[in-house]
Order: sequence, then C-alpha cells, then structure tokens
Amino acid sequence: MRLLTFPLFFAIFQLLTCTASPLNKRASLTSPPSGAVVVRQSGTKSGEFSTLQAAIDSLDDSSSKTIFIYPGTYNEQISITRSGPLTVMGSTTDTLKQSANQVTIQHSLSAAVAGSDDASGTFRVHKDNLNLYNVNIKNTFGKGSQAIALSSYGNQLGYYAVGLYGYQDTLLTNQGTQFFSACYIEGAVDFIFGQHARLFIHRSTIASVDAGAITANGPSSASDNSLFVIDSSSVIQSSAATTSLTGKVFLGRPWSQWARVAFTNTMLSSVINSAGWEQWSSSAPNTANVEFVEVNNSGPGASGTRASFSKKSTSTAGFTASDVLGSSWTSWVDQSYA
Repeated sequence: MRLLTFPLFFAIFQLLTCTASPLNKRASLTSPPSGAVVVRQSGTKSGEFSTLQAAIDSLDDSSSKTIFIYPGTYNEQISITRSGPLTVMGSTTDTLKQSANQVTIQHSLSAAVAGSDDASGTFRVHKDNLNLYNVNIKNTFGKGSQAIALSSYGNQLGYYAVGLYGYQDTLLTNQGTQFFSACYIEGAVDFIFGQHARLFIHRSTIASVDAGAITANGPSSASDNSLFVIDSSSVIQSSAATTSLTGKVFLGRPWSQWARVAFTNTMLSSVINSAGWEQWSSSAPNTANVEFVEVNNSGPGASGTRASFSKKSTSTAGFTASDVLGSSWTSWVDQSYA
C-alpha cells in the first residue's frame, strides 16, 4: 500500500422521479427511468452508449444526472470526476439483492503496473455526491500485487447492492463519508483499506477468499478521524476459496498506529482467528494507539482470546451510522437500505 490523496461525490435517487422509487418497492429494475442516460452493450439505439465511460464523459457538471446500464459484462476502467450529483444504476431483478445484479464491470490491472493503488482501480470515484446501485465491480488481476476493484474518494457516497471482487486491496475507501449496504465484498489481504474515510458498511457480506486481514485502516495522525465500522453484516469464507480458511482470517491489522475499526452486531464465521486482530508486522506492529473494537458480534468466530490491543464492548456508542457519517446522514443515504 502507498499513501494516497484526493477528493469526491453525491446523488439522491429521489431526484429521479416524483413517484415512489422502485428501490422502495423492492422490485426489479430492468429498464431505465425517465430521463436517464442509457448504456447498452450491444444493439445500442440512438442517443445510447455502448460503454459506461462514454456515458459518463457525455455528462455536463451542472445538474443531477442518472445513468442506467443494461445487462452485460463491460470490460473497461471507469473514472468519475464530474462535480454534479450522479446516480448509476445497473439492471437487476431485485434491487435489494446483490446476487440479482445483471451488470459487471471488470478490468485487470495491478498497482505495480499502474503506479499507485488508486490508479489500478477498475472503478475510480473522485467526487462527492454519488449513488451506485446493483453493479458488480471486479479487478481480475489476482495474487501478486495490490489491485483495486473500487477506489472511492469523496463525501456522501452511497453504494447499494454492489459487488466488489478482488484479492489484495479490493476496496480503497480513502476520503470522505461513505455508506455501503446490501453489498458483497470479497478479497484476501487488507481488502477493505484506506487512510482518511469515515466508512459505514451495513447488512453486507464480507467474504475471504484466502488467509489474511480484512481491514487495514491507516490514519496519518492522531487528529485524523478516520473510522471503519462494519455493522449487522456477515463474515464468511468465499465459495471461490480453494482451501479451508478456518482460523486463518483476521478482522484487521493497523496500517498506522492510529487505526480505528469496529465490528458491531456482525456474524463472524469460523474463518476468524481466535486472536481476532493482528499486528501490521513483527518489525512494525503499529499497535500503540489503535482502537480495535467488537460489539455484540455472534458466530463461532466471535469467541476466543483476543489480541491485547483490541477490546470488546456491549455499547455501540461512537459506532452508529450517525456517529460515523454525521447527524445528517439520513438526508443522503437511501433509507430503503438503512
């Protein structure tokens, strides 16, 4: 991992229509809402685009925009920097189930080749005010280097029923306030990581594909208020794992000595090592000022003699969505997923 910087975005689904949204009805969404820019991989019609990046590049920055993506696997690397609010929606048969997604965006690029973690990202967000629904994002590089699926920098970023697939450093959540719900996040080594973001992952599945630590939080100083919270979720072994991971996965390790991570109300399967948490390395443990907390977790991985630099609590004070994202979080997070 390398030190990273940047800023990013926001969009409110309710702006799309004055009627109740399909998401609130928990319905399928297989055709574009009125006014949406359309992406269709083949058989494009007049005014449509065959790639998501072309659709993004067509947008001006002056107002809220919506993009709808028809089913398909799109082999491209995405960069979003426009200043206006943006909602991107993938076709799905069930808006609240990531497993029903019909759109995949994939790319294979390592950080070693790209020059940085962020530059390797399949889907790169550098803006505020974005909502992304029902899209699977994959970096197919595999073992051997950092290779990011989603690189996310910005305030008021909402990710809903999104699938993220990688091996090392799958999700870079590096700046701003970010909310994930009903998502699937798969990887092996430090696969939820970043330095400065306030991150709340809710009702999602965290799936390990190999041994390693799930999180790697790395605030640059004691005054950096970065915090990762994984709430009401499940930590499991991925079906793509090639060997048993029982006891081989850690909740996190500290990228810096000020790392702050909490798992709350989450089911921890037997993949979790009894120590729960691990040092960064033997030569640089980075444990002096960490805050690693577990609150009201369940499952076989929730028990064991934990690392001395972690703690368990019965109170979620300091770790709720409001605590992490701010008191106004309900104004920008889609409450169908809260």
